[in-house]
Order: sequence, then C-alpha cells, then structure tokens
Amino acid sequence: MKRIFGFITICGLVLVGCSHNESNDIIQQDHSSKLIGEVLAKENEWKESEYFTSKNLSLIGEPQLVGFTKSKEEKIIASKPGKYGWHFWGEFIKTGDKLSVKGTHQLTHKEIELVTDAKLLGPNSGADNHAPTNMTFPKSGMWKLDAYIDGKLFGSVYVKVGNQIFNNLKIPGNLERPGILLIY
Repeated sequence: MKRIFGFITICGLVLVGCSHNESNDIIQQDHSSKLIGEVLAKENEWKESEYFTSKNLSLIGEPQLVGFTKSKEEKIIASKPGKYGWHFWGEFIKTGDKLSVKGTHQLTHKEIELVTDAKLLGPNSGADNHAPTNMTFPKSGMWKLDAYIDGKLFGSVYVKVGNQIFNNLKIPGNLERPGILLIY
C-alpha cells in the first residue's frame, strides 16, 4: 500500500512539474519566435549592393557614385585580408582627400573601422577618384560599409562576407552532377 501511495505521489509531482514547464516553454517559444521574426525582418532590409563595371573594372556599390573592386564570382572571406580599390564619382572630391570606411555587421550591429585615412590618388578606370585599400572583415555575414571622405559620409555599400570553412571545401568530381544535393 505504501508503495502504491508513493508511486501515485511521485507521478502527481512529475505531472505538475511537467505542466508548469510546458506553459513556460510556450511563453519561451512565443518570445523566441518574436526574436527570430525580428532578426529575419532586419536581414531582409539589407541586400547586397549592385555589381557594375567601369571601363575594365568590376565593382560593387552604386554606379556613378561609389564602389570598390569586386566581381560577382570573387568571394570576400572573413578574417582574410583583401586588397580593394575604392572608386568615387563626383567633381567635388579632390585628389589628396582622405578616405575612411566604417563597417557595420548586420546581426551584431557592431561597427569597426576597416579603412583609416587612405589618400585619394586621382582618376582611375572612369572614376573621378580612387584609393587603394586593404580590408579584413572579422566575421562572416552581411556588412554595411560607410565610406567617408574627409569625415563626411559619401555613400554606403552592402556586401556579403563568407566563412573560411566553406571557402576551402573541395567537392569530388563524381559528386558534381545533376541529382546530387550536398548540404553543408
């Protein structure tokens, strides 16, 4: 009899504890769904900038305003330094002005200085001015790059940055054919 009473008591405690946790889980799920929805909404606001050409160069940015050298096929990889030529259109930009670029990561909203005081060197490939730079992105994801000339915001470029892990991934030739789907 004591065993049956003890068993019923334990079952009752387990059921009460589970029902309490289930209601907390529902509240937690609603809160998580809301946060996920907010993140997805913010991701949809940021789109990679347009690819365009100027004379012999492939660029990403806003045609006839601002862009830096990058082709659609070329990948920017997190933590890997890269050389990029920034190009600007507009007669009021002078050779010798200083370029600074601040990058903001879409999900963390952390802003970092990617380029500091790069000197504009004059016309190049159809642009009124240009500056050679090096940039390293610490994290993969979507980035907003704000280009400042002599401390004044000139324009913004949105760019996707990939992850180093997938950059070096080699797919065997026999797996690169229709009907085979690789998920990584």
